[in-house]
Parts: sequence; C-alpha cells; structure tokens
Amino acid sequence: MLLLSLFVALVSFAACTESDNFSSDTSLKISFSTDTVRFEKALSTVETATKTFIIRNTNNKSLTISSVELMNPAESGFRIRVDNENGIKFANIDVLKHDSVFVFVDITAKKDCPPIIRDSIRFITNGNTQYVHLEAIGQDIHIWKGKRISTDTTLTSAKPFLIYDSLIVDKNARLRIEKGTAFYFHHNARIHIYGSIEAIGSPSERIMFRGDRFDNIDGDIPYDNVPGRWYGIVFSGESYGNRLENVVIKNTMDGVLFEPADPKTDKAVLVNTIIQNSYGYGLRAFNSNIEAANCLFANTGNATVSLTGGTYIFTHCTIANYFIWKSRQSKALELKNSDGGKDFPLNKCDILNSLIYGSFKDELSLNFKQNFQSEYRFANCLIASPQKEDYHFSNTIWGSDPAFLDINYKGRYEYNFRLREKSPAINRADRQLSLPYPYDLDGNTRNLDSNPDIGCYEWNPD
Repeated sequence: MLLLSLFVALVSFAACTESDNFSSDTSLKISFSTDTVRFEKALSTVETATKTFIIRNTNNKSLTISSVELMNPAESGFRIRVDNENGIKFANIDVLKHDSVFVFVDITAKKDCPPIIRDSIRFITNGNTQYVHLEAIGQDIHIWKGKRISTDTTLTSAKPFLIYDSLIVDKNARLRIEKGTAFYFHHNARIHIYGSIEAIGSPSERIMFRGDRFDNIDGDIPYDNVPGRWYGIVFSGESYGNRLENVVIKNTMDGVLFEPADPKTDKAVLVNTIIQNSYGYGLRAFNSNIEAANCLFANTGNATVSLTGGTYIFTHCTIANYFIWKSRQSKALELKNSDGGKDFPLNKCDILNSLIYGSFKDELSLNFKQNFQSEYRFANCLIASPQKEDYHFSNTIWGSDPAFLDINYKGRYEYNFRLREKSPAINRADRQLSLPYPYDLDGNTRNLDSNPDIGCYEWNPD
C-alpha cells in the first residue's frame, strides 16, 4: 500500500512538472475558436446574453499570456470575463500545453448607439500580439414597462419598442402602427386591446411582434424559432374595427385571442398576416366577426386556428401545423359552436381557396353541438382529412401532401410553407374567389397562369 501511494505521488509530481514546463519561445502562439464574436442585436441599455469563445494552446509547451486587454470598453459597452474573473485587463494567464481557457463576452449598448458597435480583445503571448474582434448590431430602442395607450396614438418605425409586462390600449383609443415598426416582448409580456389597433405594414416592411431574445437557445437554433417567449395579443370583447396587414406575430404562448363579442359588428380584418410558433393556440376566436386573407397560421401546440361561434371568411390562407416542441393533441383547424358549457352559434364560416395540413393525417376538427346553428363551407381547399361527402365541401383535395418547400430546415425549427413545383395545390383555387386578392402573401401576382394556387403563397419558378 505504501509503495502504491509513493508511485502515485511520483507520477503526479512528474505530470505537474511536465505541465508546468512553460516556454517563452516567440514561435509559439495561442489560437482561438473564432476570430470574431458577433451579436446579432444589441438593444440600447439592455444587457445581452453571454457568448463564449475559447483560447487554445495546441503546443507541446505551456504558455503564459502576459496581457489580455479589452481595448475600448468605455465606448463600446462590451464586457469580458477571463478564467472566471471579470475585468478589462488581465495579466499572466497560464494555459497549460494542449489545454484551453474560456472567455465570456456580453454587451450593454449605450443610448443612441451606432448601428455597428466594434471592439477587440488584445492578447500578448511571448511577444506576439493577437486579437479577437467583437462586433454587435446596435439598435436604439424605446423601453415601455406597463405602458397604457389612452388616446389615439401613432407609432413609427424610427425605433423599435421593447415591452416589459404589458402594453394596454384603453377603450375608445386607437393605436395606429406604421410599416416597418418592430415590437420586442420580454418574457411573459403581452398586449391587451380594449380599444382598437390599425397595424398596416407592407410586404417589404412588415410590422413585427416577437420575443426579445436574439441569441441561440442551442447550437445554431435561434430563440427566434422558439415558442412561448411572450404571451401574445388579446382583443377584449368590446374591441372592434381592428386591422392587421402585413404583420408578423411569433414566439408567443397564444398568438391572438379574440374574446366573445357581437358577431354582427366587424371585429378584425387580417391581411397578409403571419401568426406562427405559438406554444398554445395560434388564432383563437369566440363569437367574433373576422375576415382573413393571404394569411399564414403555422406551428402551434394546440389548434392553429380555433373558431367557436361567430362569422368568418378565410380566403387564400395556409393553416399548417408541424409543431414538435411538445406532443400536441389538437388538430390544425377546429370549428365549434360550444365551448366550456357556453353556446355560440356559428352563423357563417367560409374557408375558401385555403390549405389545411400538418403532421397529423386528420387536421380538421368539426365539433358541433347537435341541433344548434353551425353554418360552414369549404370551397377549393386542400385538407389533410379523410374524405367527407356532404354539401359543406366542394372541389376539395383530400389528404394530398401539398409539397411545402422546407419542413424543419436542417433541424433548426425553420419552415417554408411556399409550394414546390409539383404541388397538387397549384392551379386548383377558384379564380372568382381570388378576385379580391390578386396578390399573395409575398406580393406575387396570382394572374400569371390558368388558375391561382390554393393557400397563401402562389408558386412561381423564382
């Protein structure tokens, strides 16, 4: 036992001695896992998530980095941590042979920051000077916490809005949002509309409602593809006359909720709107009067579109659900006239030139209380469902794969619901039903060939 202990001690001593064999040879340098650390977005006065890079010593000799210095922190707002120590300048950092040291970087951009923020970290080892560059896209922002809109207000795209807690539009107030405006929502923040909202973007300058994380959750999977980052938008029962056009709503718990209202009064019009990547519902409406055209509703943990009672017209919409963040039970589209013990007559529900598909063989749920009003029709639609032979359906394509362009691209939870060249949805829409909407969600014309295509996207060879 004594001999074994002695042997272990000698081996350990020899290993330490060998590892501590530091060299000052000027031909020996350190290397790095990257030459530039980039931040996609640095919102002014808001601390970013931390990024990491590695200092590596691939040599057969141990090295001492005599100096590590962040060059311009006072101006840039960058911060670093080396070998678990925060600071601006560090001296005599030992890196054993074939070993490594982690460096952690974050940034708090200054108010009125420039669009591109740059700095660098200088390393001096055995007289050799090396740099790792730091770069961030700076964005000056408005920060709102528990904000209330009490009078008619117009917001422009001059600066994005970072929302903490809530944004409330009071009764009798109208919030107008101009094209290109962006809203970033902190975790659990929401919008609640008692008055009304008019958000009108353009195909090239859409209005954005999304979470406030711009880093990656894992590997190259961005938080921008992750559901549940904020609660979503709620339209109260007393809110009417809303319009969303060229708007994107994503990363929510529940995308858009329309509370029970008077279906004789126009609740909302949605045109060229994308609601996707919700942990719960995408669009959920009770006893409302809603018109939707050229809209994409996609990837939700519960129903992607859920309509209970009311009056609806959905034209050239794509309702697609390939959600894989949790096991889902609900179908992509559900129509009902009763919920939670409350009855709501479905006065009218027209689903026209629209595509309903997903990872289930049956993505259509018709759940109607018997002997209670349920008026609906599907015309020129492609539907993932067993064939139904009744008067509610006309010119229907049952169960054919629409051949979407990309599903979960490279495992990054990215989806492209445009059509491939051989899609059965091509040229199968009704032109008369398309007349009010001659352009698709991308702004492409529907009038180049014999008939328009089913869904929100018109196929074109480009």
